Amino acid sequence: MSTMAEVALPQRLSTRRTPVLLALAALCAGVLPATGQETATVTEPPHRAAAARGMPRTEAYEEAQRGFWQWLRDEARRVRRLDGGPVAFAMRYRISPQLASTIQDAALQEGLDPDLGFRLVRAESNFNPRARSHAGALGYTQLMPRTARWLDRGMTTPERIMRPEANLAVGFRYLRRLIDKYGDLRLALLAYNRGEGAVDRDLRRGRNPENGYSRKVLGTGMDRYRGDGRQTEVR
Repeated sequence: MSTMAEVALPQRLSTRRTPVLLALAALCAGVLPATGQETATVTEPPHRAAAARGMPRTEAYEEAQRGFWQWLRDEARRVRRLDGGPVAFAMRYRISPQLASTIQDAALQEGLDPDLGFRLVRAESNFNPRARSHAGALGYTQLMPRTARWLDRGMTTPERIMRPEANLAVGFRYLRRLIDKYGDLRLALLAYNRGEGAVDRDLRRGRNPENGYSRKVLGTGMDRYRGDGRQTEVR
C-alpha cells in the first residue's frame, strides 16, 4: 500500500483541502492490515498512473484530480468491509487477530451476533481462556460443568471444557438457546448468569430478575449493544 509520503497531491489543490486529503489517505494507509484475514490488492494512486503514461501536465493533473477521489473512495470501501470483522474486533478489544477470528467464527457458527459474543467473553473472562470462578465456571464463556455436559457430552473434564474453540461454541450455543427461549436478550443474559430457574422464578412472582449483569454485557450510552443477539447472515 502507498504511504502518505507517496500520495503526492497536485500543487494546485487548495491548502484548505490538502490536510483533509492527507488525513483520509493516512486513514486508508493506517487501518488496512498488511496481512491477515481481510487483505486486498491496493490500486496505484492515479496521479502516478497518469504521469507514467506521459500525459501533458494539464491533462495529467485533471485526470489525477478525478482519479484520486475515485481511488480514495475505493480504499474507504475496503476499510468499511473490515468493520465488524476480526481485525476491527481485535483492535477494539486489544486481542490478537487470531483470537478475534476464533471468537467471530464460533459466534457465526452458533447463530449469535459476533458483537454480542465478544461482549459476553469480555464480561465473563476478560478474554482469559484459563479463567475459573469461585462457583466453578470455566473458560472464555465461564461454563458450568453441568451445563457444558448437557450441551456437549464430550465435555467430561475441566480441560476439555476450557479448550477455546469448544468453550466458545458451547457458551454461544447456550446463549442463543436462551435468546430463543425468552425472546428477550436482557432476560436471556440474566438466565445465562443466574440460571434459568432463578429467572423463571422471579418472573412468576412478578419480580424483576435484573442484577446488573445485562448492563455489564450490553454496555451503556453510545457503547450500548442495540441488536437482538441473533445472527442469521451467512458469511
